[in-house]
Amino acid sequence: MNTNHSYILNLHKINDNHIEALREYAVNHQVPIVDRNTLEMIKQIIRINHTTRILEIGTAIGYSAMQFASVSDDIQVTTIERNSEMIHQAKSNISNNHYSHRIRLIEGDALEQFDKIKDQTFDMLFIDAAKAQSKKFFELYTPLLREGGIVITDNVLYHGFVSDIDIVRSRNVRQMVKKVQQFNEWLMQQDGYTTNFLNMDDGLAISIKGE
Repeated sequence: MNTNHSYILNLHKINDNHIEALREYAVNHQVPIVDRNTLEMIKQIIRINHTTRILEIGTAIGYSAMQFASVSDDIQVTTIERNSEMIHQAKSNISNNHYSHRIRLIEGDALEQFDKIKDQTFDMLFIDAAKAQSKKFFELYTPLLREGGIVITDNVLYHGFVSDIDIVRSRNVRQMVKKVQQFNEWLMQQDGYTTNFLNMDDGLAISIKGE
């Protein structure tokens, strides 16, 4: 972690110590959750865009869903998770932190849950699940996004390997990196969306619908 990153990180106030305690748990148990600086960026986007309806693909332990909901009492989050252990923990965390009335957790593979929310409209779609499926998630759920809505895709630099695939030795990792590269290139070509990539933490793509 460079000094600028650390400095900026330390400027951000922790608004809820109970939720933030989950970050330590995630680090200790190798649960992938959104990085702190990336999280603060997303929360600022939520404020700027007056976001109240959020769809998240990839709940994990419920950390990011609760962080998004903490921005405003008007925010409702729908989040989808397929891992049974993560579902169990997320339910407990969401309940213990009193967000059950504003966070709806849908259990199952996100590629199979569209019908459960097909009549809803969202202001923001956050994709933070299986990287090989990002394109399918984008295609499936963006029809539910309002005009001017935002798609945020996390981990688009995939541990820094995307920009320097030659350093990857594992065949499986190399295949994953190629899929992320292909998704990034595909994303930039989508008509009806303006996309920018941010080189922060593990990489972030921000796509605005209708621009």
